[in-house]
Amino acid sequence: MTNMENKKRLVNLDLLKVVAMVMIVCLHYLGKGGILAKATVNDPNYYVAWLFEILSVAGVNCYVLSCGYLADKSKLRFSNIISLWMQVFFVNLVCAVCAIATDNTDFSVRTLAKCLLPVTSNSYWLITAYFIFCVLYPFFIWVAEKLSTENLKKLVITLTCLFAVIPWQWTKIDGGYHFVWFSVLFFFATYIKRADLLNRRIRVYLGRYALIVIVTVALKLVVDTLAKRSAGMDFSNYVNVTNPDFLLAFAASLMLFAAFKNLKIKRTKIAEMTTFLSGLTIGVYLIHSNQFIRKTLWTKVVTAAQYFNKPYFVFHMIVCVLAVFFICAFLEYFRQLLFKLFNIPSLCDKLGEKLQNLTDKLFSSKFIEKL
Repeated sequence: MTNMENKKRLVNLDLLKVVAMVMIVCLHYLGKGGILAKATVNDPNYYVAWLFEILSVAGVNCYVLSCGYLADKSKLRFSNIISLWMQVFFVNLVCAVCAIATDNTDFSVRTLAKCLLPVTSNSYWLITAYFIFCVLYPFFIWVAEKLSTENLKKLVITLTCLFAVIPWQWTKIDGGYHFVWFSVLFFFATYIKRADLLNRRIRVYLGRYALIVIVTVALKLVVDTLAKRSAGMDFSNYVNVTNPDFLLAFAASLMLFAAFKNLKIKRTKIAEMTTFLSGLTIGVYLIHSNQFIRKTLWTKVVTAAQYFNKPYFVFHMIVCVLAVFFICAFLEYFRQLLFKLFNIPSLCDKLGEKLQNLTDKLFSSKFIEKL
């Protein structure tokens, strides 16, 4: 690709990342806001809520597919991992202090540990999975390069069958909320790029995305009806439409990804704004889903559940989701300025370089062989 084509492609997928993060905020509005737990089949907005849930479940998948599609041959950069760790630590610490100051949590050793060890404590499932994925990323690149296009296709089909089509008990990896599923998405996106797939018109993929969503909503209706007639029997172990690794959710993600992959953004100002917002998306996730403030945010500030049976439920949801996204984006931008003021990025680069040198010496030494 030429530099201009590559730039356009990056902007397209930057926009997808922004849309994906808005979807994730919507999922939290419905889930953390208590709407899905409170809603029953008899509620007028029950299937409206589930429609938006199913529309948004592709968010996580699309975010990772974008990373896989943009994969390059660069090796692991420890500075990026250290920077991510520092970002999560800072957000955790600030949110913990705010929660303690407002009596929404108590100070304890466990609270301190979650701040100091934000990734290993699994305070954010997405960040923990993403962190492990980043560590393994160079090895995935190496594997993908070594495989022929045909063998990569076979690997993708095998992984999809194991984790999405016929997931056996041992392949049920937290419903897709796991770095293993991220790995499956990575190889799938790499194969799409290698084989140059999904190149039809945008409206074709958007139409397919809408059709899959409608089928999934209908399936949800059937499952709920069967559960109601079977004395409340839980079918979620077999058909859970909210899991990213659910086959229909995966298919919908591919269609949405394909639509944005083929999107052309010609206006420079829109492209610049999209790229700017894309760089804030991880921060949006860290802030609005932080364990110390999310309960207060969704139940006391947004109070989503109180508006569930109101005629203007959808309006309230859209306004709140967008408000949370842009407020968190502004806070993340302020965080980035603060880090630059104290030269944190430069510090991360220096620490990353030292850690890289130490790792290179370890792998090049005969220490392991001597053991």
